[in-house]
Amino acid sequence: MAYKTPGVFVEEIATFPPSVVPVETAIPAFIGYTAKAVSDDGNDLRHVPTRITSLLEFETLFGGDFRPAAYNVVIDTNNGNALGSISPDNSRRYYLYGCLRHFYANGGGPCYIVSVGSYTDAPELGNTTTPAGLAGGLSRLERFDEPTLIVCPDGVSLSASDLGSWQVAALAQCEKLQDRFVIMDLRDGNLAVSLAIDPIANFRQQVGTNNLKYGAAYYPWVRTIYRPAVHFRRLNLVAPNGTAIPDLSLNTLTGEPDIDALVPAARTANNNVETLVETVDIGDMAGPSPLTLNRDNFSDLSDHFDNLLDLLRQTDSTALATVRQRFSNLLLLVRATALALQAMDDATLPGELAAEVTNLSEDTDLVNTIISLVALEKNASVMDSVNAARVVGDVADDYSDLSSTVWIAPNATVGAIAANTDTLTGANALETALNAATALAELFERLAAAVLSVFSAGVFLSEEAERQLFSTHPVFQNIDEQVKRTMSLLPPSGAVAGVYAAVDRTRGVWKAPANVSLADVIGPAVRLNDAAQADLNVHSTGKSVNAIRAFTGKGTLIWGARTLAGNDNEWRYISVRRFFNMVEESIEKASEPFVFEPNDANTWVRVRAMSENFLTVQWRQGALLGATPAQAFFVKIGLGETMTAQDILEGRMIVEVGLAAVRPAEFIILKFAHKMQVS
Repeated sequence: MAYKTPGVFVEEIATFPPSVVPVETAIPAFIGYTAKAVSDDGNDLRHVPTRITSLLEFETLFGGDFRPAAYNVVIDTNNGNALGSISPDNSRRYYLYGCLRHFYANGGGPCYIVSVGSYTDAPELGNTTTPAGLAGGLSRLERFDEPTLIVCPDGVSLSASDLGSWQVAALAQCEKLQDRFVIMDLRDGNLAVSLAIDPIANFRQQVGTNNLKYGAAYYPWVRTIYRPAVHFRRLNLVAPNGTAIPDLSLNTLTGEPDIDALVPAARTANNNVETLVETVDIGDMAGPSPLTLNRDNFSDLSDHFDNLLDLLRQTDSTALATVRQRFSNLLLLVRATALALQAMDDATLPGELAAEVTNLSEDTDLVNTIISLVALEKNASVMDSVNAARVVGDVADDYSDLSSTVWIAPNATVGAIAANTDTLTGANALETALNAATALAELFERLAAAVLSVFSAGVFLSEEAERQLFSTHPVFQNIDEQVKRTMSLLPPSGAVAGVYAAVDRTRGVWKAPANVSLADVIGPAVRLNDAAQADLNVHSTGKSVNAIRAFTGKGTLIWGARTLAGNDNEWRYISVRRFFNMVEESIEKASEPFVFEPNDANTWVRVRAMSENFLTVQWRQGALLGATPAQAFFVKIGLGETMTAQDILEGRMIVEVGLAAVRPAEFIILKFAHKMQVS
């Protein structure tokens, strides 16, 4: 400061070094496939790492769990109805949602999601250029600094070689950035080692030999409490040769008439629901993405209406053909919902559903709603919004099924219903169509409620028939249990990531994430004993695989704490590797303000003090070994100590940090001996 004007001047002198703030240590990034990937503002989130803090937030952005369209179940009717293999349709599964749910159940917090596709896409390795597949998701993650763990549960659906390629790439990214760690699942990790298949050996063969200190693997998979509902309609029952078992054979599996009758009863109840869905005929809907109704989305009729209305609102007011096409789709949904009531009346339905339809036909408000709909369609503005050539006779033709029915009483025919004369005309075709759509919305709400009341009754009867079948029929009782067991299997990486987060939060990143029980787990898919684990934990290749084991009275525990570099005395343990990651990144970020500062003793003292203060805190918390800070760590910086004069001339300030990190007591050896009598 230049002093030229007389007066009093105040200067503040910096006496304390800046502090080092520990970086987050357990922010996993989950890479895989999701039901959808759309942000709140409608943007595509595929291959866009997205931070979330809860499972609810995930479901909002990425949808729910994967549910197979069908399960292929092999039944040997010639061998006591013995069950064979059970697999989802196309033998395809997606694990990200289940593993994320497991992550939060075991203590997880904030994380990143990298969706690389939907459940209609086959899992693939992909590439980093398009990007595509799991490799593309991994490459996109490289630009984000916050994630410290990489998890890819859907990788187990790849071939062994493709999964190995992905894992090698993930380890390489960790080595390059030095701020993250990979939690690996094993392909076929739900199977025990046998002559036919060896998941452990296959994994070690494919994972390579480079950068192993940045990853850890876990075996076996776990059987969780997440058991999906099983529905009769989703079962493809086939013989061992792959041919479908005829319905007549399924109707006589036990030879007991009362029990066997439950099978056709469940089939009929499901068919009734399909019949109800088909009564809403929107087959004439036009456009690039016409709506298709099915049992799974039928109850969302109001949402379908809202989506079609939103699409109409987004239309360019000058695009007359598009306005008419989109308004016609909206009107078709409303009309089809009204006509569905008569279609239900004509359909062959069981007594309970037929009575429900009869009750609706006696509802005066509902009948008046249908009459109002026909009248509204005859409104000149509404007809023009569909087609300039549309006339009242066309409306009568569209609703001809309602003539001479109770649904338009006391009118004998649709032609007898007078046209609505409300003024709906707007400044342009779009505004007119929107005015008509607003009037339709009020009518549709009542019509949809009526149709859905019958549909809900049909679904209830169907579910009740299935409940009786799965609880009473021995063959289907077994199928229900085995399908749920199959679908309850999950790779352990999600749960392990949750344990990492919980241990880091409660104990510290230097505590080994082992000897911790897993939540929401029934047990491991494969039971291991000490002898079986020995080869997992210590192997000649050094590629240690951490075991997940069940212990009586303790539950299912993570029983291993090694990285894949099991023969490396420096980086053998997960906690050591991750603690170094945390210290390195924390001091690195705290040192950024010193870039371009004078490379002199004053700066060196501040950098050393800053680093020593941070490491002293870590020592006091138990992360470093030593009776004194000097025994626990050292920080070196200075001319003649870490730098030469040439280093300073070339702009290098070199800091050396040494840490005596704590290591887990992996083997506790108790030695006992006899003691001679002394008195």
